[in-house]
Amino acid sequence: MNDKENIKSKYSSTTYENRFGSWRLALESFIKYMNEEQDDIENIDEKNTEIKGSAIYKHKTKHDISDRLRFRILLRDGFRCKKFGRSPITELNVELHVDHIIPWSKGGETIPENLETKCKECNLGKGNAFNI
Repeated sequence: MNDKENIKSKYSSTTYENRFGSWRLALESFIKYMNEEQDDIENIDEKNTEIKGSAIYKHKTKHDISDRLRFRILLRDGFRCKKFGRSPITELNVELHVDHIIPWSKGGETIPENLETKCKECNLGKGNAFNI
């Protein structure tokens, strides 16, 4: 196996050095970005309306979860599936998703209180169903 096969990152270390000055400064910039006190509902869209059957949902947020919000939910949930406690830290091939508790299509918003970490199997098995 040569060195090119061992590369895990999409970008080389030179890219980070050119952009941030060093790898350490890139990490510090990431930490600063994640800790900024910015409203997580950065994608407010009052005009976003969805009609499902006879129900009309006026959403205040977009369906998509920002990378910042996704990371905060994973961190809050300890990088573990809320249903089974599975984690990529302790098990191989565990993929975590951040999922709406009340589906966006049923009026749920993209806010921290309506998001939770689930493993791929739990999330894909759930589909559009939810319990209140």
